[in-house]
Amino acid sequence: MIKPALLFDLDGTVTNPAPGFLASIRYAMEKLGVPYWPDEKLLPFIGPPLRQSMGTILETDDPELIEEGVELYRYRLDNGGKFEAEIHDGIPEILEHFSALEYPLFICTGKPECVAGEIVTHFGLRHFFREVYGAKLDGTHGDKADLIRHIRQEQDLTKTPPIMIGDTAFDIRAAKANDLSSIGVSWGFGSKDILLSEGADVLVSTPSGLKSAIENLAPNHFSRTQ
Repeated sequence: MIKPALLFDLDGTVTNPAPGFLASIRYAMEKLGVPYWPDEKLLPFIGPPLRQSMGTILETDDPELIEEGVELYRYRLDNGGKFEAEIHDGIPEILEHFSALEYPLFICTGKPECVAGEIVTHFGLRHFFREVYGAKLDGTHGDKADLIRHIRQEQDLTKTPPIMIGDTAFDIRAAKANDLSSIGVSWGFGSKDILLSEGADVLVSTPSGLKSAIENLAPNHFSRTQ
């Protein structure tokens, strides 16, 4: 069996970025004079495209104000926020497992590609991934469905389509838009009900559960997409 590539979302799936995300968003809100939101209202914005989220948080459709918010957020992120995160328990072991089995592993994130690369390197995970993919700073590939198409073309993954692994509706929708199988993980920022309603092929509740999910899904996924 030809092994499909595994596309891992970063925020919420591999890492818990909440401390740095919240600090960076609040920095932008403070600088722009926007009242703070409670954590539970801000956390759902981890994962969606940043400019889209910033418009909602700042309650504006003014592109200049949104861009200012994005720049302030990135300034705080670049000055410590990007490393204010933790790796979910069990993730290094699961990456080691599938890397040893020679599954091609990639990061597929809506986070800026340069920042994502720094994060996986900082936490000692870079060697597991053949490449780290994310949005460009100008917004190119900010839509995850478009990013997946880009990865497939650049890595020649059209004959053996990859499997998307993520924690939010955006990951599952992006996989469906590319006719890929997807695995929803429940330890991130998306709910089980939403992941299932969006059409996740499998739902797992622990990183160790990815072993059986991927190994069972891979042959079915390969035959389904021929």
